[in-house]
Amino acid sequence: MMTKLLTKRYPGMRAWLMQRLTALIMAVYSVMLFIRILILQADSYEAFLDFFQPSWFRIASWLFWISLSIHAWLGIRDVFKDYVPNMQMRSVLLKILVVLLWVYIAWASWLFVRK
Repeated sequence: MMTKLLTKRYPGMRAWLMQRLTALIMAVYSVMLFIRILILQADSYEAFLDFFQPSWFRIASWLFWISLSIHAWLGIRDVFKDYVPNMQMRSVLLKILVVLLWVYIAWASWLFVRK
């Protein structure tokens, strides 16, 4: 059944499913972040740095940024499809969006990988 839905017969199903999956990842991360903030309560700069020290939390934060970028790409792409009728303008806006999202992913990768 699911394989049938993800074929070319239903072209929007992959994007819809990917957006729901990224939303789920971001929701789980948000709950995890909220619980971590309640438990650790960083009250100084050093405590805030220690807050992001564990490797598992850095990986989770990086996955959050990847999910956020994919989610934003899918959502904004659809908004541009609906509200920017000029194909050339839409193409330029989508290229700018792609560059910005890659910059954000690179920045997040640098931020969460460094020690």
